[in-house]
Amino acid sequence: MKKKSIVTAIAVAASLVGALRGPAPSRATAQDSSDVREIEVVVRGGYTPHRITIRAGERVRLRFVRHEYSSCTREVVFPSLSIRRELPPHQPVVIDLPTLAPGEHEFRCGMNMVRATIIVEAR
Repeated sequence: MKKKSIVTAIAVAASLVGALRGPAPSRATAQDSSDVREIEVVVRGGYTPHRITIRAGERVRLRFVRHEYSSCTREVVFPSLSIRRELPPHQPVVIDLPTLAPGEHEFRCGMNMVRATIIVEAR
C-alpha cells in the first residue's frame, strides 16, 4: 500500500512540474522565432541606425527605444506600410515588419521631421 502511495505522489508531482512549465513549443514556433532578425533602433534626436539594410524576404523585427521626451519623436510612422505606433519614453516598442520588396522604405516621426530608411537588397 505504501509503494502505491509513493508512486501516486511521484506521478502527481511530475504532472505539476509539467503544468508549471507550460506546453512544449512546437517545432514551427521555435524555428519561426529564430528566423526573425531583431534590430534595435534608438530614438534620441534622430534614429540610430538611420539606415538599415536587410535582404528581400528577410523577417525583421524593429525594437524602438525612445530616450527623449520631444513631442516630435513620440510616434513612428511607416507611410508605405500604413504602420503608426506611439513610442513612450524608455519603453521598448516592437514592430514586426511584413516581408518587404527590394528598394527603400522610409520611416519617420509623426511630424515628418526625423527620418530613416530601410534598404531592402535583392537576394
